[in-house]
Amino acid sequence: MISKFITFVILVPLAIIMVVFCVANREMVSVSFDPIGTMPQFSFAAPLFILLMGAVIVGLVLGGLGTWLTQSHYRRKSWQRKYEVERLKREAEESRERLRRMHEEREHAALSAATALPAPSTALTSAH
Repeated sequence: MISKFITFVILVPLAIIMVVFCVANREMVSVSFDPIGTMPQFSFAAPLFILLMGAVIVGLVLGGLGTWLTQSHYRRKSWQRKYEVERLKREAEESRERLRRMHEEREHAALSAATALPAPSTALTSAH
């Protein structure tokens, strides 16, 4: 709830500022890719706000792409550790299962050994 409120408080004024900026800077500006100015085919005219907004968007995309590329080794390590944790959990579960089976076999062996022993003779105990 608070995050939605904070987002609203930040985005509404930002949207208002952007609309005011776009209305105030709608005159056409000539943009040229010819540094010498001898070739007019490398120039075009566009509203200033479109050029500035386009530059901001391109900057955001390039910055995000650069960040994503530089953090690839963190994603790789995370992926490797995730599968290592899953492998270790499987091994621990298999070890628990083996231990449970060993305890059952020990109990079974103890029960069968107890039933296999002859009962103490009462005749020997009464002679003493």
